Amino acid sequence: MDPAFYKDHTTSRGYNYHYYRVLPKDNNINLVFIHGFPSTSHDWRLIVPYFQEEGYGIIVPDMLGYRGTDKPTNFREYQYSLLTRDVVDIMDQEGVERAVAIGHDWGAHVVSRFSNFFPERFLAYATLSLPYHFPRTDFEMESFMASTKEAVGYEPFGYWYFFAEEGAAKIIEENMESFLAIMFPQDLSWVRSTFNDRGGVKAALLRKHKTALQGFMTEEEQKIFAETFWKGGLAAPLSYYTIMVTGARNEDDAKIPESRRIPPLSSPLFFGAGLKDGVCHPTYGKAEMTREELKNHNVTIREFDGDHWIMLSPDTADKINQELELWIENVVLNRQRA
Repeated sequence: MDPAFYKDHTTSRGYNYHYYRVLPKDNNINLVFIHGFPSTSHDWRLIVPYFQEEGYGIIVPDMLGYRGTDKPTNFREYQYSLLTRDVVDIMDQEGVERAVAIGHDWGAHVVSRFSNFFPERFLAYATLSLPYHFPRTDFEMESFMASTKEAVGYEPFGYWYFFAEEGAAKIIEENMESFLAIMFPQDLSWVRSTFNDRGGVKAALLRKHKTALQGFMTEEEQKIFAETFWKGGLAAPLSYYTIMVTGARNEDDAKIPESRRIPPLSSPLFFGAGLKDGVCHPTYGKAEMTREELKNHNVTIREFDGDHWIMLSPDTADKINQELELWIENVVLNRQRA
């Protein structure tokens, strides 16, 4: 992703966002890509060039807390009503009336809330690794852990407790090599003893855990990752966990009118699951996408032979590009033409 295509914009609530922008060719539609944790716009590097070459308009922000964007550490600044407004402000700045939203990890939650807070600005919604996230006004961490354990047989989100813990950012920043090994292990069995164990990530960091990394994490990519989070720190990115664990998102979801609590029927949905994802388990994702509330929606579910980082591995990234383009061309645009 060419640095020359990056721009900056100060949103209506005063935060500077750094984002990648490519204009559409031949009246093509615009795509908005939203990353998760611990990622930046750079993590779309195998996806965005494909769609850029195909002539789509592209907007890819570094989300609040990351890289070139401002980094507040008050977790209440990360309410989805605010984050979605920030991205829509960028769309306004770029003259983009409507777009297709594509999100990974926490970015899937932001994409979901586009459909609740700004449905008039989006044609369709695609989420990777995590499914459409239904609004909840009664989220409570222990109940959530129990329900996800019932669904997949273990606690896939046990690591949330540590990420929301005071001092977590400092521990991670002081053990960046171990953090890389925990996030991107070649041996996926490590996920069960780290992420799925409430104290596993912290324990692994403190014992200076090391293991071979996945192939896409080359020495150059490791350097980019480490320098990004040494420079910007982890305190702001971890706010995405603190606001969830404390239940503070309940008040934000309560603002969503009943008529907007699911995406518009006119907006197709896409879910891409990593079959080897031990955190965002595909069983959980597929169950959410086939809930009664979405029975009348146009839902496309695709499975990819990869783990959580399906957009970073060349093998699965190529397949994601193909499936997303087929969905956009055959489902999203066909609906617009009808």
